[in-house]
Amino acid sequence: MNVRGINPDLSLYYVAFGAAALAKGKSVVLKDILAKMDAVEQIFDFESLPPLFKNEQEKKEFHLRHSIELPKFSDLLDERPKNLYVGIDAGSTTTKCAAIDEMGRLCFSSYDFSGGTPIEHVRKFLLDVQEQFPDASIAASAATGYGEELIQAAFRVDFGVVETIAHYLGAQTYDSEVDFIIDIGGQDIKCFHIHEQTVDQIYLNEACSSGCGSFLSAFAQTLGYDMETFSKKALESRHPVDLGSRCTVFMNSRVKQAQKDGASLEDIAAGLAISVVKNALYKVIRIPKGQKPGEHILVQGGDILK
Repeated sequence: MNVRGINPDLSLYYVAFGAAALAKGKSVVLKDILAKMDAVEQIFDFESLPPLFKNEQEKKEFHLRHSIELPKFSDLLDERPKNLYVGIDAGSTTTKCAAIDEMGRLCFSSYDFSGGTPIEHVRKFLLDVQEQFPDASIAASAATGYGEELIQAAFRVDFGVVETIAHYLGAQTYDSEVDFIIDIGGQDIKCFHIHEQTVDQIYLNEACSSGCGSFLSAFAQTLGYDMETFSKKALESRHPVDLGSRCTVFMNSRVKQAQKDGASLEDIAAGLAISVVKNALYKVIRIPKGQKPGEHILVQGGDILK
């Protein structure tokens, strides 16, 4: 039996074409329709959570509070540094590089999505450093992250640092009493207790990457946004969707259902961000609700979640 099929070029639009054909002959004024939509009180068919910020003032206070603890930048009007110290974090999805001077001040940095080519990003960073500081020498260098050994071999980096130690040393720079660190990375979540200035206990997600950066990035791309825009949308949400803290497959279906129920992009973005936090707290650390993992908690990675 011969079976023949047709795949028209514009088949993607056939459903919309059918809807338009059904409406043919029924004229409306678009401006009037939009006015009626604005007048209708929005009714949500999905379970929502409280907004990330109660009002604009609380949002401003949040940004002000978190802008205080920033790296100290070298004043380029002062004497140019003679020695630089380079650190490279070749992560699963992004490559972060920093060059500091002898005072520990940040002189130059870069942040790029790896795209499978971390070596190229590090090479560009080093060339940019050379261009910005032609008279400076790199006194020492260290690498950490998933691509630690690769970067060490490619650029003859002096030291390889275990990622947990790099996290702790970086956190201790900003809070000498830090006792709990949460790192929300591209493919995993790492949480660790600090006891008597020593990494005491480590928690790591075991199942999948539904609560990590690549998960959020994939959703942002699916909806046609980059991560920076997507995170800003999340901060504007008034009714974040309650997505729970399930794995990727179930989360996809929950998001699609929320879209059908009228959830906005802002509400979905905020709901996804909250789900990542829940995943870290209740699936990785498994902390009882209402309790805190520490008194001096520092979050690294996952800027959208802070």
